[in-house]
Amino acid sequence: MAVVRDQGSEPVPTGIQVAGGAALVVGAALVAAAVFTPGELPGRVLLIAGVVGAYAAVVADPRAVAAVSALGATTFVGFLAHRYGELTGPGHAWSHAVLIGFAAVLGAGYRYVRSINLDHDDAPRPPLSRALGSTTVVAPPDRPEERRAA
Repeated sequence: MAVVRDQGSEPVPTGIQVAGGAALVVGAALVAAAVFTPGELPGRVLLIAGVVGAYAAVVADPRAVAAVSALGATTFVGFLAHRYGELTGPGHAWSHAVLIGFAAVLGAGYRYVRSINLDHDDAPRPPLSRALGSTTVVAPPDRPEERRAA
């Protein structure tokens, strides 16, 4: 997978990136509500965390990643753990939501490490050099019975 850089176009505005991430989070919340029962909070939070982590691995703007992570955590707590968008209540929902922030950090870290590797791929490499001295190459024997283990 190749990343195309700087083709002279304007960068995508942060608001558009946040809107796209919000649509992803809402879609993931709808899928989580349809697939998992209300008592299965670990499954619900893992689905939201996976979407937020993948979003953070793709989008370079840290403000957009932070906004989508916060939206993912509040959507999980308000609609998947509690009802009717209520963000207060038992603290167990917020302790599950920490995983969403961790997934965002992992996704952003993956993107950062990948950008470092892409920067080094363009660097010139030193030419290959041969070892000094004489090197003898021995051809393997033609018949299998003459071969021995080293």
